Amino acid sequence: MKDIKDPKKLQKKILKTTYLIALLPILSALVAGDMESLLGFVFGLVVATLLLRLKYNNILRALNMDMESAEKFIRNRYFAEYGLYFLVLFTAARNPNLNFIAAAVGLFMIKFTVLLLSVKDLLEDTFQDQFDKYK
Repeated sequence: MKDIKDPKKLQKKILKTTYLIALLPILSALVAGDMESLLGFVFGLVVATLLLRLKYNNILRALNMDMESAEKFIRNRYFAEYGLYFLVLFTAARNPNLNFIAAAVGLFMIKFTVLLLSVKDLLEDTFQDQFDKYK
C-alpha cells in the first residue's frame, strides 16, 4: 500500500484484495450449503464497500472546507457511519435469513484487509532493512 499515492487506486487495491480474501468464506459457505452465512457475509461486505466509498467522498468534500467546518463535518459523518454499522448489525440479528456473525465479519472485512496489508508492508520493510544490513 505504501507505493500507491493515488487515493482512487488505493481504494481499488483495497477492494480487490478484500474480495480476493472474501472468496474463501464465500466458497466455504457455498460448499457447506450454509445460505444464511453466505447471505450475511455478502450483506456485510456490500455495506462495507459502500461505506468505504462514502468515506472517500466525505474526505474529498472535507478537503474543500476550512479546518473547523471539516472537523465538524467528519465527526458528524463518523457518527452517521456508526449508526449505519448499528443498523446493519441490528438487521442481521433480527433477520433469520442472515447469520449475525457472518454479517459482522463481512462488515469489518475491509478493516481486516487494511490491517493485513499494513502488517505485510511493515514486515517487508523490516526484512528489507535486515537484508540491507548484510550487504
